[in-house]
Amino acid sequence: MDFPVLITGLFGAFVIFGGVMGYVKASSKASLIAGGITGGLLLLSAFLVTQDSTAGKILGIVVSLVLLSQFGPSLFKKFKVMPNLLIVVLGSLAVVTLAFSF
Repeated sequence: MDFPVLITGLFGAFVIFGGVMGYVKASSKASLIAGGITGGLLLLSAFLVTQDSTAGKILGIVVSLVLLSQFGPSLFKKFKVMPNLLIVVLGSLAVVTLAFSF
């Protein structure tokens, strides 16, 4: 399996799991919806990358950058490993691996 596919797929699964956990712990429907949509798009991106699709790579980079723009600043305001640090690390890895896979 391709490293970009593995990273993007793991990132997507983690984002979906984080959305579900946000809903369970805080009854946050916004977390559930946002996690489901962005995680689903990342999983779609991973699938498309297996088909050697440029659109899949671009989709993964764009969704990762959106998540980084949300969780990056909050990581610097309030250092929390879960979910901020994990999103920033996995998102950065996804962007780098997808960018170098062109």
